[in-house]
Amino acid sequence: MAEHPMTFEDFRKSFYYGRYSDMQFKFLARMDDEPAADAVAGVLARLGEALDTGDLAAVGQAVYEAQVAAYAEDSAPTVDDAPFAPLPGELANLRLALMSAGGVFRVDDDPMGPDGPTQQESLTMIKDFLRGAPTLSVIPKDTPDSAITARHPGYDARTAQRDPGTVFPLAVLREMAAEGAFVLAEDHFAFTGATSQVRLREQVAPEWAQRLRADGVDACLLVAT
Repeated sequence: MAEHPMTFEDFRKSFYYGRYSDMQFKFLARMDDEPAADAVAGVLARLGEALDTGDLAAVGQAVYEAQVAAYAEDSAPTVDDAPFAPLPGELANLRLALMSAGGVFRVDDDPMGPDGPTQQESLTMIKDFLRGAPTLSVIPKDTPDSAITARHPGYDARTAQRDPGTVFPLAVLREMAAEGAFVLAEDHFAFTGATSQVRLREQVAPEWAQRLRADGVDACLLVAT
């Protein structure tokens, strides 16, 4: 039996999670068909011009404007089942740690071992990841972006591999700490968000929280994908 033809709705949603999974374009899944089609047409128009001019800046701008349009109506989330935890003091005096769910890890410390799957292979292993317990990767504060990579079965992590700052902005935090915005903790952390949520919530996350407290961390910047 022939595969059912992909609709445009299927196509745009597949950038969020599916055949064409891509961080740069997952915003298309949030849009209705008509504005999404306009966004794609706008990007392609700028790309066609770039083939003549060699200037890709307008292409990047078109993607950026479409991303802004897709997320412009986002409102602050309402969380009813978690306590409000005010900062214990002025941010400049607090020790801050970074934690990302983007599957980030040091190049020389793969949490799945030296023969861990590639990013492309991981995209076919989503069910295995969702059944497994999350593993915390430790990344010292002085680790350069060149020593950081990413792998994740729920999104195309190639952008994060090229620029870890998209999901793990440690370099930016170092700059801010040098300017006195806060005190940067010695160690920072990452895990793959596509994991057993029951184990994460009931077992692993409390253990991680205790580790942060033992390290003297006052506040934690949480980064999703």
